[in-house]
Parts: sequence; C-alpha cells; structure tokens
Amino acid sequence: MATLTDARRTLAARWEELRNTWGDAAADHFEKTFIVPMDEDLRRAIHAMAQVQDAARRAQRECS
Repeated sequence: MATLTDARRTLAARWEELRNTWGDAAADHFEKTFIVPMDEDLRRAIHAMAQVQDAARRAQRECS
C-alpha cells in the first residue's frame, strides 16, 4: 500500500512539473481524461486496501 501511495504522490508531483511547461488545451484534455480519473482510482484503491488491511488485522486478533 505504501508503494502505491508513493507512486501516486510521484505522479502528482511530476504532472505538476509538466503542467508548468505544458499549458494548452491538449494538456487540459489529458489531465481530465487520464490524470484526474487515475488519481481518483488510486485514492479509492488505497482506501480499499487500508480497509482490507484493518479487517485482516481484526480477524487475526480475534482468531489468536
């Protein structure tokens, strides 16, 4: 999960760097079409993995 979180942060930082030099309509379209949906998917995946991790820890405690 930490690796995915780090990758999401790296993507956001690199995209921000690129947006400083690429600011036309194509960049806007790319951001709307790819970057924003990917970031939303990554956030949801990270959240879901955290929930699964919590559930697994609870189950382990209850079974011990």
